[in-house]
Amino acid sequence: MRSPEDIFEELEQDRASRESEIRLIENFISQSKAEPEKIMLRRSLVLLTYAHLEGFCKFSMMAYAGAVNAIKLPCREAATPLVALTLSRVFAALRDINSKHPEFAKLIDDRDLHQIARERAFIDGNERISTQNVEIPDHVVDTKSNLSSLVLKRNLYQLGLQYPVVKKHGSTIDRLLGVRNAIAHGDKLKEPKDSDVRDYLSAAF
Repeated sequence: MRSPEDIFEELEQDRASRESEIRLIENFISQSKAEPEKIMLRRSLVLLTYAHLEGFCKFSMMAYAGAVNAIKLPCREAATPLVALTLSRVFAALRDINSKHPEFAKLIDDRDLHQIARERAFIDGNERISTQNVEIPDHVVDTKSNLSSLVLKRNLYQLGLQYPVVKKHGSTIDRLLGVRNAIAHGDKLKEPKDSDVRDYLSAAF
């Protein structure tokens, strides 16, 4: 099993490789003499900055989830967010009146009684649940192909991480996403200014 130091080093290496690509484009911009070329490079830099922000966020959260799963921590010893994620399928079965979860499949066709029986079965299984190992499902980390500040906060919250840290840069991340979408969807008139690009880079880093 990898140590926290190993995982941190992996994250740092990934971050450094992404930053080096971004810095390369920055250097091209600083060396360019022609304004049309600078505009083209700034547009490219916006696309690259967003791509690396989303990519690193997803990579790091997946690395965290994988590391937590590898520990094989019993639910009784884990933080509440991790237990809730582990039980996400059980909770879905509790909420879904049409669900035929194996533990609840033999109940009679009475919705209210069916709900009560599912709740009782859940409580009866509490001791078994407490010994179950934490297992964060793969689908939990989902950037929805548009990493807004809200999506990032939601992912961090689900994992039990410090989502309020996003607030400081939230509006800039959302502006970066908006400009990226405009450029990616063919808006030839979207010409980000140097000051805007600096803001995007600062927030992303």
